[in-house]
Amino acid sequence: RFGRTVLIQFEDFGNTNAFRLLENSRDRFTTFNDDIQGTASVTLAGVIASLPETAAEGGAKTLAEHTFLFLGAGEAGTGIANLIAHAIQEESNGQLSIEE
Repeated sequence: RFGRTVLIQFEDFGNTNAFRLLENSRDRFTTFNDDIQGTASVTLAGVIASLPETAAEGGAKTLAEHTFLFLGAGEAGTGIANLIAHAIQEESNGQLSIEE
């Protein structure tokens, strides 16, 4: 009945349920999960804002040059990791290499 004209915002649904709900409703409804998308966007914004500072100190200049460590794989941590990976891919125009 409402479709894309209504935003469905949810959180605290648990890791498995939250990702499943986002994926299953993506094409029918406008959805937003604060744990996954909200925390990730704020975290990525902070990291991007710090890039000029780390470069000025002789450090990494791009997201891909940084090392990211995550403790746990809950909704927020997984959302942050996914968004940072997407941002690195965008930053490198899809030219990623994985180093061991």
